[in-house]
Amino acid sequence: MTPGWVLLPGTLCTGAVFDPLMDSLGVPPSRRRVVLADAPHVADYAPRLRAAVAPGDIVCGFSLGALVAAHNLAALSRAKALVLLAANPNPDRPGGRAAREALRDRIRSGGAQDWVRERWAEMSTGGPDQMARVVQMAVETKALIDAQTELGASRPGAVADLRESPLPQIYITGAEDRMTPASRLEGLIAGRDRAWFALLPGRGHFALLEDPTAVADAIRRGLAATQATHLPERQNHDA
Repeated sequence: MTPGWVLLPGTLCTGAVFDPLMDSLGVPPSRRRVVLADAPHVADYAPRLRAAVAPGDIVCGFSLGALVAAHNLAALSRAKALVLLAANPNPDRPGGRAAREALRDRIRSGGAQDWVRERWAEMSTGGPDQMARVVQMAVETKALIDAQTELGASRPGAVADLRESPLPQIYITGAEDRMTPASRLEGLIAGRDRAWFALLPGRGHFALLEDPTAVADAIRRGLAATQATHLPERQNHDA
């Protein structure tokens, strides 16, 4: 049976950001559960994650969602593995709050579409179809920007907790990701047989939309390398 997946989207994203990847992994919609980044503090998510994660599930966080997962490892104790896409497990950078609040104010005033279009080259190596998907999600989730701004700015670091956790961890980052570059993951992988990292050439922050097949293949390799679980090759599901 296909494992259940608990999915944590990033800033201004809905669960739809995972759809192409889940389809590539052969995960039917009935096996996907989404936990949105809609609360302002990392501790707010622990009860929801404990309730959402069933034994043997795989938890997958993207960007801000990866941050939420990384700061709630105790709540993931029943999970089989943790997959972190475009992750930055460090505290927010100095001066980060001001930049986040400026973005918040722009989104509040109806600038979500223009912001995505202006920053697309920094965000992604994807084309117009991928950009349109991200624009649509940003418009749909603009009401969450206050909580997401505080969440990103107030987070503590999670590097030590991730290193100490026995949970198998798979990290995947696009080589062209300028928002959460792979350098942020230094010190998390070396010397650990339960952690695995893939750098995807030519892919950006939204690698899971740009090339879901490559991300799915990387996840399969990571799960095999950490002996977390086995996933079937790509299948088509009607569920």
